[in-house]
Amino acid sequence: MQTFVNGGSLFWMILILIFVSIGIFLDRLLRLRKISIDPRDFLNGIFIVLNKKQYREALSLCDETPGPLSALMETALEHRDCDEAHLREILAATAHAELSRLERRSMLLSLFAQVLPLLGLIGTFIGGAAALRAVDFQAPLVVPGEVLIAASGAVATTIAGLIGALFCYITHHILVLKTDALCLNMDIGMALILDYFSRELEL
Repeated sequence: MQTFVNGGSLFWMILILIFVSIGIFLDRLLRLRKISIDPRDFLNGIFIVLNKKQYREALSLCDETPGPLSALMETALEHRDCDEAHLREILAATAHAELSRLERRSMLLSLFAQVLPLLGLIGTFIGGAAALRAVDFQAPLVVPGEVLIAASGAVATTIAGLIGALFCYITHHILVLKTDALCLNMDIGMALILDYFSRELEL
């Protein structure tokens, strides 16, 4: 424990970033799980309501269902009188906006994964310089304790920086995989929505 205390303010800065990273990861993970729904089940339910011409109820179902798929369906309902090409453009713009919303804050994990080892490296140099100054100041009778304190601080920041970077790297890729799965659902959903409304326009 004393080794970590010797890391100084830079070590505590790294520790704060690690806790922030944990918070970001848990928040994004819970959010992605909450909005992960089967596109076919959700849209089939909406289509059944639309077949009865109950547009208000369909919009209410979209409002009650969180996630990008319901946003796509709501956009399609609001522009259901547009031609297929225009509707496709509007849905593509909505999907792009939803993707940006999905990636919000999770990109910080990628940034932290790059910054944390650099902070650890800076701490290593600072601790190493402090150890050399202690040796130079005490020469020729060097007290090992003070040198070890400075050296242990360098080790603490290095370890903390590497552990934090590894955590951020792994968790960022977990979120990327889950976001990719949601993007696939959006693509499936968009195809189903366009197919439904194109058939409606033909009637």
